[in-house]
Amino acid sequence: MVAAETKQVLDYLLDSLMYQITGDEIFDEIVYWTSFYFEIIAAVGAFLVIVCNKPVRKRLRTQDRLIFWECVLVIIVNCLQLSMVPLSYVEDWRGDVGFFIAWTLNEVLYLLIVLQWLVCVDYSLYHSKDHLRMHYRKAAIPIVVVAIMEVIHNAVYFYGIYGDEKALEWTNIGQQVLYLLKLAIEAGYIVTAIYLVKRHSKERKEPRFIRIGAFIIPFLFGVLFRFYDASFAGIGVILTYVPMRRRDKLIDFGTGLYKKEYLDHVCKFWDKKGYKGGSALLINARGNGASMAQILSNIDIPDCFIIQMGDERFLMITGFLRDSAFTMAEQMIKEAAMEEEPAFEPKILKLRRSEEQTMTEFAVKIKQAADA
Repeated sequence: MVAAETKQVLDYLLDSLMYQITGDEIFDEIVYWTSFYFEIIAAVGAFLVIVCNKPVRKRLRTQDRLIFWECVLVIIVNCLQLSMVPLSYVEDWRGDVGFFIAWTLNEVLYLLIVLQWLVCVDYSLYHSKDHLRMHYRKAAIPIVVVAIMEVIHNAVYFYGIYGDEKALEWTNIGQQVLYLLKLAIEAGYIVTAIYLVKRHSKERKEPRFIRIGAFIIPFLFGVLFRFYDASFAGIGVILTYVPMRRRDKLIDFGTGLYKKEYLDHVCKFWDKKGYKGGSALLINARGNGASMAQILSNIDIPDCFIIQMGDERFLMITGFLRDSAFTMAEQMIKEAAMEEEPAFEPKILKLRRSEEQTMTEFAVKIKQAADA
């Protein structure tokens, strides 16, 4: 008795999550048309993110390429959703085939949107392409499995319609299994993103220019209201990119380094968090600014920020590195400069934050030394 009631509740929950059809014609009509307009809004919004933002449109950086293809996927998915509306009115096998092809592509691409978003979050936090290659080589395997299962499910469904009607019973079970599998994959990607952000906050002293809730909240709405899943994914992508644009304003796209305004930004962040310590290297590469920018772009020290203070002046600043680590960094810079053609020797000044200084006061000291 209890098992039967549990199954009935589960079936009702799955039907509600997958379809959101209540039987109330007025309400269902409202849901249908609002989802239709939301899909248009999401597709247009993703298109505007590409068109109105030169960094994304040019795709010069890895982060911009990730966002660009995320927006492209959003546009395709929402257009696929819209294409299913006229296909549903075609009353022969061609309409059914077209509908289920669009449906399968939609489901697979939707999962890719969530995976691409996870990759974008990871890169936004850690800025490492090697890290992405190492951790996400097999991340798309569950999506391939879903695609194969969708094709098998649709084949059985067509066999049930045009052959053995008993096969339709299996398609109902298969549909529920597919839904639960897709939900588990989506949730797995989301949980991984949350874990990355939490770990980054503990390990690094770096301001985050990404709001993970900007995607998770629309994603949850998309799960609860499946008619809106593609459009809410698009809204999540757009909301995710909005705070990233704030960092773009602090980056010199010619060199890829932070602008001098970033110094105040990161120092205020460290003061807010109450971080102790602080070191800086002021680097003067007179006559060799472009070469030094290239050298510094290739140096990867955790929680060390490289800021371009002028055409030929640069700053490496960190909140906690030991003097020995900075001495090693100084030696690496000088050795790299001597290997350039022509070789040059930059002037490097080491600065240390005193215990009574705030990071904001330390930033003033750095600026004074840079101007001198």
